[in-house]
Amino acid sequence: MTADPRIVERPDTPPRTTLAIPGSKSLTCRAMVLGAIAARPASLHGMLFSDDTRALQEAIAKLGVAMNVRDGVLHIGGGATPADDEFSNGIELHLGLGGAPARFCLALATLARCPVTIDGDERLRQRPMQDAIDLMQQLGIRVEAIGKGPGLPLRVTPGPWSSHAIDVGATATSQVVSALLLVSTCVGGLTVNFTQPPTSGAYLELTVDELRRWGATVEVQRDGDVLTQIKVSAGQPLGGPMSIAPDASSAVAAACMTCVVPQAEVVLSGVTLDDPQPDTRALRLLQRWGLTMEACDEGLALRSPGASDVLQTDDVVDASDMPDAVPVLAACVACRGRGPVRFRGLETLRVKESDRIVRTSELLQAAGGTPTQAIIEGDELVVHPLGPPSTTMEAIEMQTFDDHRMAMAGAVVGLWRGGVHIADPAVVAKSWPTFWQDCAVLGGWSA
Repeated sequence: MTADPRIVERPDTPPRTTLAIPGSKSLTCRAMVLGAIAARPASLHGMLFSDDTRALQEAIAKLGVAMNVRDGVLHIGGGATPADDEFSNGIELHLGLGGAPARFCLALATLARCPVTIDGDERLRQRPMQDAIDLMQQLGIRVEAIGKGPGLPLRVTPGPWSSHAIDVGATATSQVVSALLLVSTCVGGLTVNFTQPPTSGAYLELTVDELRRWGATVEVQRDGDVLTQIKVSAGQPLGGPMSIAPDASSAVAAACMTCVVPQAEVVLSGVTLDDPQPDTRALRLLQRWGLTMEACDEGLALRSPGASDVLQTDDVVDASDMPDAVPVLAACVACRGRGPVRFRGLETLRVKESDRIVRTSELLQAAGGTPTQAIIEGDELVVHPLGPPSTTMEAIEMQTFDDHRMAMAGAVVGLWRGGVHIADPAVVAKSWPTFWQDCAVLGGWSA
């Protein structure tokens, strides 16, 4: 076994508890970018403090934006860019494993007064960045790959945007489009024309919602439910006090852990089913399968089926707008489902912190399944239920592969079968640093 693993066991009794969900990573990152360029200082309440957001925070500060944290609130001054002579030779920003922070920084770098190099850890260097290069070049921005491939490190030479319109076809991620939309507010605006249905369109909708919340004028055109154009008008974000909603992806992980413990009753503090974050759809999916959900004063009250019941799965799920939820959803189906679920639209999962399609399949096989337990068919994953847990199951080690979502999926499996040793449990710091302490109230491990 790996040294110092987190050992997850089945709880002795069903939990009756309230669980605090941290702030949204997606919204925190977007709010920090908007705060950095806002017309007046902003204060971000309820934001997430994690590896990803701290990396972005440090990068924005290095770009010359004043910020400080007081009583859990990030105060960020708007509109600054580095102008001192000490930056004349350029700035280097290191974003660790943060894909979204890296792409947001590429857009912010266009506002700097000197060249900016964006880099990260080895896994981040392997993640696709050609989309960012191509789209930024449409705007007349000089972006150079200075490593061994088309990924990080990238050097951005700032200067005026020569165009304020881009055509976007199939992309590996929507993050760079979101980044450019956010930054465009203070450089004349931007029109994005989608020549194909956009990747992760729900996250682009989230960006639109956040821009409007900050006072930006945004027009959207659709063909049915499909985005065809987003137009952001010039005008700096307003700034001021802004609140960050609880993270829907984290809420889904907590809901899946509740699902696999019969008769568990857990309130997710501050969470609602009306939240526009894409992973809220995964909560509604769990509700459809049989996890009871009711709005209450504290947030969202969950109650899992009894010991003799199962989740009514037998489903086909298009997960293209909620791919981050798939590892924990797949674990939930395997542990408490009635029938198989086919997850579709998983193309982006192959280029996350790990290849989450492969790693999820391996995790479920390690949990007690067979090679046919989680079948990979192209960019789809078919998950079959494992059946009731056996009291004779041996302890197993689950690798995390530097991936916070895999650690959380391992926790779901551990609460169902017990005896799961999570290798490198600290990877959860990317999105929920206090995950193990907070979720100890579910009873499967000590705080």
